[in-house]
Amino acid sequence: LSEGEELNYVVYYGFIKLGEVNMNITGKKVENNITTYFARSEMKSYKGVPFVNLNNVFESDMEFKENELYSKRFKAIEFNEDGKVVIEYIFNYDSNFVKVKKDYNGKTEIDKTIPFNKNVKFQDGLSLFYKARMNSFSGDNFLIPVFMNETETSVNYYFSATKEDISISMFDEDIKSVRCNGVANFEGVFGLTGEFAGWFSNDRARVPLKSQLNVLIGNITLELDSYKRNGWKLR
Repeated sequence: LSEGEELNYVVYYGFIKLGEVNMNITGKKVENNITTYFARSEMKSYKGVPFVNLNNVFESDMEFKENELYSKRFKAIEFNEDGKVVIEYIFNYDSNFVKVKKDYNGKTEIDKTIPFNKNVKFQDGLSLFYKARMNSFSGDNFLIPVFMNETETSVNYYFSATKEDISISMFDEDIKSVRCNGVANFEGVFGLTGEFAGWFSNDRARVPLKSQLNVLIGNITLELDSYKRNGWKLR
C-alpha cells in the first residue's frame, strides 16, 4: 500500500459507461508498531443513465500489523433523492464488539454495540479491496470475515498462480496480470453479491486493473482509467 495512491475506474454495462469509481489512500500513521492506512472511495453514476443513480462515499481506517490488514473504522455516506444516509462502524478488538451508528438526514436510526467472537479481524466494504491485493500473489484460497449491513458475513477469494494477459481500454497492448475469483456472501452497494472476478498487475504494487461484478442490473465491468502512484508505472 502506498500513501497518496489514487486509482480511477470507469464502470461499464456492456459498452455503456455507467459511472466512475475513485480509490484513494489519503494518509498513513505509524504508532506502537501498527501502521494505519486511511482510504477513501467515491462512486458516482453519470447523469442521464437510466435505472442507475449512485452517489456514495466510503472511508476506511485499516490497521496493518504482523502482515495482517483489517478494518478499524468504516464510514459510508449515501446521497439520494430523499437526503443523506450515514453509517459508521468502529471495531473494538480488545473488547470484541463493534459500535454501529446509522443516521438518516441527521436523525439517529441505529446506535448500538454488536459483540463478536474473540480473535476475529474483520474487513469492511472498502478494506476488503485492499485485503485482496495483499493476498493476490499467494495462489491460495481464503475465507475472509466481513462486517456488512450490521452483521457478520464473509467473502471467498480464490487466487490463481497462473498469469493471464488481459486488455483494458487505456492500453493498446495486453497486460500480464494475476487473476482472482471469488464469492461475496453478502449484498453490497447497488446490490453487489455473488461471484466476481478481478485482475491485478503482475508486480509489487498489485494494482487492480479490471473486475467483473454482479449487481442489480446484471454483470458490470470496472476498468482502470487513470492512476497516480509514486515510483510505479504500469508496463
